[in-house]
Amino acid sequence: MVTGVNNFVPERLIQARNARGLMSVSLSEMIGVSPTTISLYEKGTQKPKQSTIELMGKVLNLPVSFFLSTIEIDKPDKLFYRSMSSATKSSRLRAESKHEWALDIIDYLGEYFEFPELNLPDFELDSNFEDITENLIENIAESLRELWHLSDRPIPNLIQLLERNGIFVYRTHMNSEKLDAFSDYRLPNPIIALSSQKNNYYRSRFDAAHELGHLILHKNVDKRSLNKSSDFKLIEDQANYFASVFLLPQSSYSKDLWSPSLDAFRSLKSIWNVSIGMQIFRAKSLQFIDEKEEKRLWINRTRRGWNKSEPLDNSTEPEAPSLIRKSFKMLMDENVKTKAEISTDLKLKPSDIESIFELPKGFLSHDNEPNAVRLKTTGAKILEFPKK
Repeated sequence: MVTGVNNFVPERLIQARNARGLMSVSLSEMIGVSPTTISLYEKGTQKPKQSTIELMGKVLNLPVSFFLSTIEIDKPDKLFYRSMSSATKSSRLRAESKHEWALDIIDYLGEYFEFPELNLPDFELDSNFEDITENLIENIAESLRELWHLSDRPIPNLIQLLERNGIFVYRTHMNSEKLDAFSDYRLPNPIIALSSQKNNYYRSRFDAAHELGHLILHKNVDKRSLNKSSDFKLIEDQANYFASVFLLPQSSYSKDLWSPSLDAFRSLKSIWNVSIGMQIFRAKSLQFIDEKEEKRLWINRTRRGWNKSEPLDNSTEPEAPSLIRKSFKMLMDENVKTKAEISTDLKLKPSDIESIFELPKGFLSHDNEPNAVRLKTTGAKILEFPKK
C-alpha cells in the first residue's frame, strides 16, 4: 500500500493554490487527481504521495520543500482593503496568500536585522469607531506630525517616513485594478502593502496615508464590521479624512491656498505632493467651499478630463520602499547569505520573492552564482541596520 508524505502541510497547498489564483478543480486537472482528493489534501485527511507533491511543485512553480514547511507566522486577524466587493474576492485571496509569504520573509529577515522600532503612539481608541469624529482625527493627525517632527510643511517622502518609524511598506501586483492597498496591524512592525498597478505618485502617497489612518484609528475594530457596508463605508471615510489632514495640515495649507479653484489646486499639487481631487476634498472640510461649490469643482474637473488623469500625474515615479531591498542586499554584500541560500531558506523561488516586493528582476536569481567567500561566524545573527 502506498502511503502519503507524513510531513506534508495542508495549509501550504491552500496558500500556493490561492497565490496562483487557481480553483481546486483547475489544480486537480493539472496534477491528475479528482477535486475531492484536492479537498482531502487541504483538509489534512489524506496525504499526497511524494510524486504528487513533486508534480504540485512543478505545476505551482514552488520547491517541494515549500509544501513540507510549517507555517510559523500568525495569520492576519484583519486586513483593511479599499474594496470588499464580491468582484475582488478572488484577488483578495491571492493578495492575502502572497502577504503570508511576505510575512514569512519579513520574519526571516528579522532573524538578522534589528529594524527601526515602531514609533506609533496608541491613541487609546476602542472598537467603537462610530465615536471617532473629524475633530478627533484632526487632533490625532496633528499629534502624529508633531511626534514625527514634520513641522507644518509638506512631507518630502512619505514611504521613507513610514519605514523610519517602524512600519514596513511594500509594493506588489494585486491582480485587480480595484485593490489599491491594504494594511495589517501587527507587532513589532505593522505593514502597509501598496498596489504596483497604481503607478501614480500622488495616488500612491494617498493610499499610504489612508492605510496609516487605518493602523492608527482602527486597529481595535471588530473585523465583522468590515462585512457590513454602512460600517465599512464609515471606516473608509475616516481613513480618507485622516489622509487628507495628515498630508494637508490646516494651518500651513490654508495659508498656501490662495484661491479654492482648480488652477490654484493645480499650482499647489507639486508643492504639497497631493492630487487636485484630494485638495477639493480638503478645501470642503476646511470650509473654504460649500457643497454647491464643491460639486461645481468636481464637475469642472471632469470636464477637463482630470477625473481620468490629472496634470503632473506622469511626472514623478511613485515612492519606492527600500527597507526590505536593503536588507537582502546587506545579507549578500556581507556574505552572510548567498542568493541560493536565501531562496532555499525561504522555500520560495527567487522570482516569487522579487515579485512580492517589486525587486528588480534577477535581484535574487542565482543561475550562475559563484561560490561565495564567506566570513567566519561567531554565532551572532544580528546585524545592525543602517539608519539611513
